[in-house]
Amino acid sequence: MMNIFISGITGKVGQLLTHKILKDDSFSLVGGSCSSNNDLIGKDIGVLLNLKELNLFIESVITAEKDIDLIIDFSSPQSSLQTLEEARIRKIPLLIGTTGFNEDQLNTINIASKDIPILLSSNTSTGIAALKTILNNSKDLFSEENSFILEETHHIEKKDSPSGTALDLKNLIKEIFPSSKMTVESFREGTNPGEHTVRINLEGEHIELTHRAEDRAIFAIGALKGARWLDSKSPGLYQMSDIYSSSKEVNMI
Repeated sequence: MMNIFISGITGKVGQLLTHKILKDDSFSLVGGSCSSNNDLIGKDIGVLLNLKELNLFIESVITAEKDIDLIIDFSSPQSSLQTLEEARIRKIPLLIGTTGFNEDQLNTINIASKDIPILLSSNTSTGIAALKTILNNSKDLFSEENSFILEETHHIEKKDSPSGTALDLKNLIKEIFPSSKMTVESFREGTNPGEHTVRINLEGEHIELTHRAEDRAIFAIGALKGARWLDSKSPGLYQMSDIYSSSKEVNMI
């Protein structure tokens, strides 16, 4: 049984993760944290989820006495870096689903991955991993004369724009087709969990590849799949697509 701690447990994905962990005998929830200014600090995690009391209380930091096998982080860049330092010191594998990092913060994550295994993914869904695989295999189908339009739509509460997934897709396309023209368009509306479309403009025609998240639960499902995979890995920086291909260290910077 793997002991999991959730950083960002009061968020939408954090709560979904908690529900799934409590129903899965291969995992044990040992705690969860949120930002220090959250009114839910000190509350029982079970009460947060409208379940019975679990005698596990929401914290602002990861306390030293907890026996943790792996940390899953869906919080904010600032909180994520605090969790990263604790994980590095205690040699705990870390899965980061948080988005919105700047270059300096990504570099900090990259450095920490020399000491612990880190899976960094702006989108933990299987579908986005599949979309990236399709793009990776498209080099011989298209040329740098083709232009690309990347559209992403999310709910109105999402803070980062473009989304982390959109930036990942943009970087991937520029890596495959470095001279191609690329446009990124972002939209915020309603409660949309996330939609990303890559449009490839050819001569007299175009192709669209769309991933549409219909339920935020896909991010929790993917994160737990990633947790199982990461648990046995050596220090390094990994991404979700590594789960579906040969294991390799990923240079994100």
